[in-house]
Amino acid sequence: MPSIDDDGELAALRRRAYAPGADISADPTALQRLIELEGRESVAASVAPATDEERAALAVEPEDLAPDAVDAGAESARPRLPRPRRSTVIMLSAAGLVALCAVTALVVVQRVQTDPLQTGATQVARLAADPSFEVPSVLTPGVTSGTTGYAEFEGFRVATYASFDASPDAAKCMTVWQPDLLDVSGGGFSYDGRYFLSSCGAGIFPANAMLQLSDDSAELRVTDLPSGTSLQFVYDREHDEIVVFRG
Repeated sequence: MPSIDDDGELAALRRRAYAPGADISADPTALQRLIELEGRESVAASVAPATDEERAALAVEPEDLAPDAVDAGAESARPRLPRPRRSTVIMLSAAGLVALCAVTALVVVQRVQTDPLQTGATQVARLAADPSFEVPSVLTPGVTSGTTGYAEFEGFRVATYASFDASPDAAKCMTVWQPDLLDVSGGGFSYDGRYFLSSCGAGIFPANAMLQLSDDSAELRVTDLPSGTSLQFVYDREHDEIVVFRG
C-alpha cells in the first residue's frame, strides 16, 4: 500500500499531468514516476480487504460451482498487472516523440552551415562536384592536376584547384564566374562581366568569394535573382562542396 509520502507525491504529479498548464510531458523522469505510483495504487486497490458482504458472497464451496465457474474464479484470482491511465500513456508517447524529433532535427540539419560572419545570410545551396563540367585550363594556369568543377548555380560555376603552396595540407584556391560571359580564344580569355572572382584559402580559413548583383551587372541577366541580391561562395573542404549563402 502506498505511503503517505507517496500519496503526496502522486497528488503533486497528477496536478502536473492533468491540471491546467500541465508540464509533465516535458519531464520524462517525472512522467515515469507518475506511472509507477499509479501502478502501485492500482495494485493496492486490487488487494484491498473484502467487506463482510463480499466475503459472504464468495463463501461458496468449489463443488457447488460448475466447472466453468471454477475456471473463471481461478482466472479472476490471478494477479493483474497495473495499467497506467490512458492519459498518462498519451503523455509518455508525446515525450518520446519530442525526444525523437530532437534527434531527427540534429540529423537533418547537420549539413547546414551557419552564417560565418553572423550577418543574417541564409544558406541556399550546396554544390557538389560535377565531373561532366570541364574547367577551362586557361583559368588555372600552371595547375596540372587537382582541379574540380562544381554544379551550376544561377548561371555561376565554381572551380577549386591546388594553390602554389607545396604543403599537402595547403588550403585550396577557387574561382567563380559565369561561363556564358567567358570567351576563351588564342590561349587566353576575356570576361564580359563584372564578377570574375578568385581567392585562396589560408590555413583553417577556406577560400570564399562574394558579390552583389546590380541592375548594370551582366551576371544579373543570367540569373532569376532580383537586383541587390548578395551571394557568398565558400569552399567546404570536409565534404568537397561549395556552400552558397544569400544575403
